[in-house]
Amino acid sequence: MSGMKDKNDRTGRTDSARSYFKPLKGLERLKGDRVFGAVAEIVPASGLYLVGGVLRNIALGVQAAPDYDFSFDGDTRALAAAVSGILGGSFFALDEQAGAWRVISKDEGLTIDFTPMAGGDILADLGKRDFAINALALPVRDFFDGELVVADPFGGINDAGSTILRKVSDSIFDDDPVRMMRAVRLSMRYGLKIEQATWELLVLKAPLLSRTSPERARDELVQLMSCANSTEGVKLLYSSGLMEVMVPEMKGWKDVSGYDLLSHSLRALSEADKLLSGISEDTFPGLSNKLREYFMRPAPVPNAALFRLAALFHDFGKAYTLTREAGKLRFIGHDTEGAKRIPEVMERLRFSRKNASDLAHLVKNHHRVFMLASLKERTFRAKGHFFRAAGNESGLMLLCLALADARATRGGEDPELYEVVLDMMRFYYGVYIMRKPAPLMTGRQVMEAFKVPEGPVVGDILRKMSEGVEAGAVRNRKEAAAYIRKWLKEKKGDTG
Repeated sequence: MSGMKDKNDRTGRTDSARSYFKPLKGLERLKGDRVFGAVAEIVPASGLYLVGGVLRNIALGVQAAPDYDFSFDGDTRALAAAVSGILGGSFFALDEQAGAWRVISKDEGLTIDFTPMAGGDILADLGKRDFAINALALPVRDFFDGELVVADPFGGINDAGSTILRKVSDSIFDDDPVRMMRAVRLSMRYGLKIEQATWELLVLKAPLLSRTSPERARDELVQLMSCANSTEGVKLLYSSGLMEVMVPEMKGWKDVSGYDLLSHSLRALSEADKLLSGISEDTFPGLSNKLREYFMRPAPVPNAALFRLAALFHDFGKAYTLTREAGKLRFIGHDTEGAKRIPEVMERLRFSRKNASDLAHLVKNHHRVFMLASLKERTFRAKGHFFRAAGNESGLMLLCLALADARATRGGEDPELYEVVLDMMRFYYGVYIMRKPAPLMTGRQVMEAFKVPEGPVVGDILRKMSEGVEAGAVRNRKEAAAYIRKWLKEKKGDTG
């Protein structure tokens, strides 16, 4: 574009911009959209564009998420305030200095972002975006004048039709390294092939990920691990070098003194993907609805994502414990070693302490189900002990992890293990949660009573307290306090 302003047409588009406007099939679905209508009502003039994911999903022919992005050549704060008032939501600054504001409506699950138009016009704004399918813009005023066209200067509509993910410019990853993670995630979520030149640039720039916010990289990883085909995404992270930046401990997993730890871990993750996608009355009779609710429950890190991370990292400790005895590989204590190292990885990626504790506990206990399956008789007491030791509901994830691990190791189903898992799940929903007594202390009370910080030690104390109840050594809070103090003293003596 030249430095001179082009002549505007009646819609506010410049001569240079007009040639980039193209029809987009599916735009008519926005005519009854409450958010789109509310924004248009407030800003009837030109200078306001819908951009981002809503248009991308329309181009791809998939359902749009309730997340809206608008680029505005005006007062973004005033616009956010007005929209939040109409929708009964709230608004806050994403970056007040940059003029980025967000409106949320928790009741409707809506997120609406308003950012200033970069570069003074919509073409310059789109030129600063990441991928062609994300560089689409719909002029709000024109839409309500009957024009179903979008600005598409980089061929995003054609890319959507060809399911291609292509860079807008060679500087996209320098401008924001997290876009490399986003490329992998979008590729998996929408079935897109990363264009060759874009992939080569991503591999070249992978080390730049270390410069960015760990929280943003973590959020992209969580979204990737929430995808049904997360295994293929992790393969891309590994082959590109991005996984090595986030989890350098995985660098040598292809060859741990002759053992291919990476292949087994990816097989376990693939089995986790299949298990989650295959939850039905055929695979988990009488349990499918409950399991779906458990894994898909909304959370910053959904249980499905944590389960996939557990499948990927369940043998994390093998890289540190491999020995050879009589020509056979041994990994003695790899579960404990892995559990010791997982919190450091999770802290580096800025996961919560609870997430770190939960994942470490899954890694430490991923053989517990096989031990349970080896019992000649599984009494109610043994079953109850399993769920108490596993962290109650987390026992469901541990059972599923055992299935994924076994299938990855054996190349198929272990019918006996499968029946044990179904029996344990039926026990959990039909007996355990009906009879489970209320805990004697909450996590907060544990921290206050024993002067311990928030973190894994709180969960350890609660589990030990449950064991005391089960053994009959603890009947009330006073006995619980004495029991735990004795245990902590003994534990300190063992490590001293």
